[in-house]
Amino acid sequence: MLTDIRIFAIELLRSYKKVFKYKDLEAITGLPAPALWRYINMKIMPSAERAQELVKKLTQPQVIDRVLRDNIIEVGDNIYNLSKVIYNPSLLKIFAYLAYREFHKYNITAVATVEVDGIPIAVKVASVLDTSLVIARKKPEFGIKEYYQTSYLARDPPAVVNLFLPASFLSVSDRVLIVDDLLNTGRTSKALIKLIKMAGATPIGLFSIVAVSDRWRQLIEGELEKIYVVKQLPGERELV
Repeated sequence: MLTDIRIFAIELLRSYKKVFKYKDLEAITGLPAPALWRYINMKIMPSAERAQELVKKLTQPQVIDRVLRDNIIEVGDNIYNLSKVIYNPSLLKIFAYLAYREFHKYNITAVATVEVDGIPIAVKVASVLDTSLVIARKKPEFGIKEYYQTSYLARDPPAVVNLFLPASFLSVSDRVLIVDDLLNTGRTSKALIKLIKMAGATPIGLFSIVAVSDRWRQLIEGELEKIYVVKQLPGERELV
């Protein structure tokens, strides 16, 4: 867990250096490139005060919006591709740090997601929060005998989706953060909340990189203490 704000700032800078050039980081942070280089390469450590300011500047909405704008691809009318985000380790690390900022005070003990696209960001978030990782799958895994099971109706295409969560993965003492790349109708998240409760654990929050419209709110908003969406897209949109 990133308990030292100085390490938090350095790790953020390292991730951003793989996305932006030094001149971009200079404009964002207000610091000259040589100072940034020394921080990134840990030749010197920023003071706690400087680190706090760096984290604040690197996670401001306009910077995050720029990251997403440069990496969400529009492939048709209201159809977007998130693969440049969810399969880029540096970008995922940046978003994982946002999840840390928002949820590290909630005593999270487990991060949960549903296969497949939610797994990369969930792995990163579990790492920075120093928690266990729980993945609900659409088919039982070989060798695991006891599951909690639920189902929901997917919209596109219409189909009944079954979800399976191994019974041993969560306990009654777990406080669970749900993590996903995309929040749309909320049906998948609602089903995962149900599985978490069936295991006797407590669903605490939800972190998503992108949300489409706000149809999900009526299904899950009252189920959790906190929901944090990095980027809200308006209207009826489909992401692939």
